[in-house]
Amino acid sequence: MPTIGFIAYKQRLFQYFQPFETHLDLEQRISRAIRQGYLHRNPMKKEEVMRIHESYKAIKDGKFLKTYQTEAKRTAAGFTIIGLSGIGKSTAIERVLSFYPQLIKHQEYKGKPFHFTQISWLKLDCPFDGSLKGLCMSFFSELDRLLGSNYLNKFGAQKNTLDLMMQRMNHLASRHGIGLLIIDEIQHLSLSKSGGSEKMLNFFVTLVNTIGIPVLMVGTNKAISILQSEFRQARRGSGQGDMVWSQMPNDESWDLFVEGMWEYQWTSHFTELTSEFNDFLYEESQGILDIAVKLFMLSQVRAITTGEERITKQIMKQVANDSLRLVKPMLDAMRSGIPTEIAKYEDIRPIDMDEEIEKYKASFDFQDKIRIQKKIQQQKRQKKEQSLLEEVTLQLLAMDFDPKQVESAVKKVFKILGEDIEKSTVLKEAVKLLIVKDDKKAEIKTKKKKIDTINKNYLGRLMQEARQKKKSVYEYFLDKGIIKPPLDEIWEEDENATLVSHTVS
Repeated sequence: MPTIGFIAYKQRLFQYFQPFETHLDLEQRISRAIRQGYLHRNPMKKEEVMRIHESYKAIKDGKFLKTYQTEAKRTAAGFTIIGLSGIGKSTAIERVLSFYPQLIKHQEYKGKPFHFTQISWLKLDCPFDGSLKGLCMSFFSELDRLLGSNYLNKFGAQKNTLDLMMQRMNHLASRHGIGLLIIDEIQHLSLSKSGGSEKMLNFFVTLVNTIGIPVLMVGTNKAISILQSEFRQARRGSGQGDMVWSQMPNDESWDLFVEGMWEYQWTSHFTELTSEFNDFLYEESQGILDIAVKLFMLSQVRAITTGEERITKQIMKQVANDSLRLVKPMLDAMRSGIPTEIAKYEDIRPIDMDEEIEKYKASFDFQDKIRIQKKIQQQKRQKKEQSLLEEVTLQLLAMDFDPKQVESAVKKVFKILGEDIEKSTVLKEAVKLLIVKDDKKAEIKTKKKKIDTINKNYLGRLMQEARQKKKSVYEYFLDKGIIKPPLDEIWEEDENATLVSHTVS
């Protein structure tokens, strides 16, 4: 397949997803969290309406309410997912959330008008600047994206304090019935910008308590020290039990993942999956799914750009050496299995695919230019050959040569002498072939005529001899053996016939 087409289709490989038991467990946890969180948050109940009214009044007064006068039981039970970068945490969460409509617009309830816009889940990515204010602004921005509102401009100004931002988050979470809040990449939160680990942990605890909705926090191993540094936060994050995603073992699950991924090949020649390829891929990726997919894809890129057009172990080794240099120390630590070595690396640095593809781009462009140039040249040759064929054919037909023989002769000249020849040469060689054909045809005709003449003269002479000897022509021809007696023919037939009895019954 053309290299341009491969670059366009490479995103399809990144969409490959193979569900495992872990994903089923995750779906059940998210389902329980959403449903449990909605138990005591009925927007039709008086307590919930009064609570929203209190929150709105606090916003008007510029206050932050840690406790409400209206008693409303909260049953939020979130949990935490910790795992290596590239293991598939975010992808799995997005797949599970895709089963839930994110935005639900209610028009009535039990036959009565009820206009309410419900958000079943809201996913935030921690800002790279690591500030808690940035996280709050991300909350307002995501609501604006979903609802077409203007909350970020209203509530997200830098002059607003963190407490006021949290009060507004609390109010909007109730106002729109948010079922689950997912905070991804929490390892990006900076202790220094957030005011230290204690202030950061207080923020999360207060967020869950005041908003009263389940919060799912997702991060890499780097976030473990933050979440476990204080017991109450560890307990809060373990409402349904923490999920720790480590590297995938080389077992049936890994085989299932590789077998499914291996079908996505865009090289001209399909390479069958062997146990050798399977084990090599695991050894180089150490069960990190993101690295395995990118290694497989980059191997195809190299196979296409080098003209090999098939995946080989040598190509995969070259790609592993060239493209996994940055993550090699971490992978070596994981191969060693020594906890102290693994602890040196809080995170696995992801492979920058845009950077890797850029390395091959020049080769892609060069090969595409060559392919286009070859195609243009081929079209020119075909056009020239067709034009020359027509001109020579017309001239030869004007010489009264047979049309079928003319076409055959001209094509034979092109086949023998090639395409890049002059018109005069084609004409001369074609005429030679046609003349030779005519000479052979005339010679065959002359020989046949001569034979017919000889045969005719010989029989005529025998007839004259028969008349001179006063014999019948028939008897004379019998004597000379020109014709056979009729009884001989019958006898020959009887010899070949089935023997039957001469007895007449």
